[in-house]
Amino acid sequence: MIYIDAHCHLLDEGEFDLAKTAGVNQIICNATNPKDWQKVLALKSTIHAIGIHPWHVSDLPKDVMIDLEKLLKQNPDTHIGEIGLDKCKNDFYKQEEIFMLQLELAQKLNRPVHVHCVRAWGEMLPILKGHKDLKYLFHGFSGDKNVIRFLSDYDAYFSVNRSSKIPLIPIDRLLIESDAPDSIPSPANLPFLYLQLGVNAEQINQNFQRFLNGR
Repeated sequence: MIYIDAHCHLLDEGEFDLAKTAGVNQIICNATNPKDWQKVLALKSTIHAIGIHPWHVSDLPKDVMIDLEKLLKQNPDTHIGEIGLDKCKNDFYKQEEIFMLQLELAQKLNRPVHVHCVRAWGEMLPILKGHKDLKYLFHGFSGDKNVIRFLSDYDAYFSVNRSSKIPLIPIDRLLIESDAPDSIPSPANLPFLYLQLGVNAEQINQNFQRFLNGR
């Protein structure tokens, strides 16, 4: 059985080795701020995503977007993430500014984006209208059926580690994540999570390959 971890933040190669032993075939590791970009890019066992999380938009280096673009150009297989909006945190206008700049960079470089959205769908969806041609992974999906409907003609996928949102998500757009170490301690626990959620591992793998390689 092949398992996929669509989203985590671990920086421990030993944990990834354990996950592979458990059957976790591919893992995406996201950096959330400039301090972690090089650490994630140095990992040998994961697909990389680097970006500025909405929790980290304050006190950014002056040339942060220039630095991000430079690293992405040097690493052409790297995604952009984790980025997004979060109404539970401060500096929301700054969040919007940084989010839009990163979407523009994703469009310029043709990179998939990994999106965090908490209580901000009303603000996010109008922004996404200007970036309809991007490939999206909405991690820890917290939206409702109206969000799914809005995104139905986008190249959008949705990753979860709880069962409550699964009935809303089209079966061919569903992905599973550990969000380790914040939600589940390790990607090695994914076989148990798949069993708990009652999802088809082969279907999730097919969805993931389409996310990586095309619609």
